[in-house]
Amino acid sequence: MKGSSNRVNIFFLAILRLALAWIMIPDSTSLTAGSLDTLHWDKLKKGHDLLGHWYFKMGDSLAWASPSYDDSQWNTLIGDSAQEAADSIYKEFYGVAWFRTHIWIDSSVASKMLALSSNIIGACEIYIDGKLVRTIGTLAVDGKTEKSGFTIKATPYPFTLDQEGEHLLAFRISNLSEKEKTYYINFGSNIGVIEFAAEISQLETEIEHLVDFSQESKILILSGIFITLSLFHFVMFLYYRKNRTNLYYSLFTALLFFIFFGAYLIIRGADLQTTQQLALLEICAVFLVPMFFLALLYQVFYKRLLLIYWILLTVLLAAGYFLFFTENEGLGLSLLIGFIITIIVETIRIFIRAFVKKKDGAGIFLLGIFIPPLGTFGLWIIREILGKMGYAVWEKNMDEVLGQFFGYSLLLSVSVSMTIYLARDFARMNKKLQQQLREIKQLFEKTIVQESERKRILENQKSELERKVTLRTAEVMHQKAEIELKNRDIVDNLNYARRIQSAILPEIKLIYETLQDSFILYKPKDIVSGDFYTFSQKENRVIIAAADCTGHGVTGAFMSMIGSSHLNQIINERGITQPAQILNHLNTGIASALKQNETEVNDGMDIALCSFHLDELRLEYAGANRPLWLIRNGELTEIKPDKLPIGGFRINRDAVFTNHELKLQKGDAIYLFTDGFADQFGGTFGKKMLSKRFRELLISLQSIPMSDQEKKLEQFFNEWKNSMEQVDDVLVIGIRV
Repeated sequence: MKGSSNRVNIFFLAILRLALAWIMIPDSTSLTAGSLDTLHWDKLKKGHDLLGHWYFKMGDSLAWASPSYDDSQWNTLIGDSAQEAADSIYKEFYGVAWFRTHIWIDSSVASKMLALSSNIIGACEIYIDGKLVRTIGTLAVDGKTEKSGFTIKATPYPFTLDQEGEHLLAFRISNLSEKEKTYYINFGSNIGVIEFAAEISQLETEIEHLVDFSQESKILILSGIFITLSLFHFVMFLYYRKNRTNLYYSLFTALLFFIFFGAYLIIRGADLQTTQQLALLEICAVFLVPMFFLALLYQVFYKRLLLIYWILLTVLLAAGYFLFFTENEGLGLSLLIGFIITIIVETIRIFIRAFVKKKDGAGIFLLGIFIPPLGTFGLWIIREILGKMGYAVWEKNMDEVLGQFFGYSLLLSVSVSMTIYLARDFARMNKKLQQQLREIKQLFEKTIVQESERKRILENQKSELERKVTLRTAEVMHQKAEIELKNRDIVDNLNYARRIQSAILPEIKLIYETLQDSFILYKPKDIVSGDFYTFSQKENRVIIAAADCTGHGVTGAFMSMIGSSHLNQIINERGITQPAQILNHLNTGIASALKQNETEVNDGMDIALCSFHLDELRLEYAGANRPLWLIRNGELTEIKPDKLPIGGFRINRDAVFTNHELKLQKGDAIYLFTDGFADQFGGTFGKKMLSKRFRELLISLQSIPMSDQEKKLEQFFNEWKNSMEQVDDVLVIGIRV
């Protein structure tokens, strides 16, 4: 990963240097050597690179700043090999190093205000004639607090040399931090940026350079334009989010603002690490700009993002991954080049298609695209014509003027074109809304007229309607009386049926005498119920069952009576006591009674039936779609039934039911139940109770007697149901051994 990090730094800073080439101050000539150079006033008018012998030595001693110190035995950087030697020094040395050079000041320079400009990648102290005059970054011999003092735009240091003659300029540079050293090497010789440069010039000249805000002001103006456009269109998007064109344009101009404002921050000065971090964000923004511009075009001309947009985004992410996080830089560069070419081709295709199909807005965008080249060509023609007429216009800086005009006009023309399109679109939408408001007003006026006419008709028909209503009311009251009479008959019949059904059911008192710690919770949905229970005692066995017939109310009640009658016949008359055999005979009897082999009557029942051997603490169980729950020591065990109903629609009528045998322990709790309790809707959100909540409720009640459990179950059921309608018959049987 360290190698990848170095490549990231090199890539970002190389692109940053190319992108800012037109706004950076001129580079000073790199470290060179020659004879002792004499500086006079005219030579310093535009600045003079420090020439002559440079002496270099590893180590650290403040005595080396003194002009009287003899540096003749130091390493010398001379001639064409000076830069190569300096590069080697920056790559290899670790610690503190000194650079010294001697200059000769003539009488025209003595006592004049001078400026020393230096561009150092590293932490540095600068001495003039043995006196510390400036510190760049944070120099520390232990390496713990060292910080680079690099800036894109060097700030000059003002000074004077009072005496004519030889003077000493010394630089004390540290390279102790491994993190900083990585920055020095990457930002230095790997991409050709000067590690160490020094220049002396007239102070007035440097002040003029510092107060020249032309480039910075251009960048700030562009930044202001783009951030204003971004905020304006983002607010428009917030007010009308259905149209995402404003959102994409807001993000597009926000990225342009960040690119230019980031460049402004770098120009104003930042250390190496901050510069590199800004460069990283700048490069990301540069490659995201065409993605948002493409999204903008898709939204304008297609009203959606096409598949190729997501492919391009994937390619861009893959290129970044291979370039910065793997060793396969070639593949990453190839993907990046393919991404750029595809973006250009796709943009041209969109414009051509929009123009050919006469898409709305195509003319505005094409005009914005063609203004920069046409304007640039027009300026060149004007310059040539004026030149032929003898007027020298832009002779020296024509290329720079045309280049700046093309760049600025391209940026602004695209933005202005988009703003014009969105403004026109907004104006059209307002006109459309106004037209709709006019139509609504007309419809409203028409409705008022129609309403007046309707009232007039109603008033004319009022007396007739009142007469008819009186007659109809009398008729309805007569029908109501008949219906109430019939309902009373039906209810009386149902109440009588309930008494018959109650008479068929076994007496609960007899059950409680035999199974002393038990309960039966029985809550029919209607007057009569489709759920029923049965109880028989044969020899040393106690047989009990909970059944749920098809439907509820009258239909369920008929089935419950048939089922109860057949169970009584099978157990008490035929003497069959094994649960599985009982269910097999019950199934045959129901099918025969309803003639289900001959007709399409599919009524039946689900049942859980068990036989207790009280003297042996043993239980036999068989079930048709209804389980048996055994709770022992707070843990619930489910004995699953056969997935077969009694009667009804069965795929395999020859199948038989399974007999389960369980060994019981004192304190075991047995539960038989139908599905009515768990299927009830209610609670805070009106949802079904479900078996899980029913299971947890039973486990929580194991510390109390069965009679109390019945009360708690009924209370919980009523609270859960609350004001909602009961959805089914409820039957729960609990027995503690």
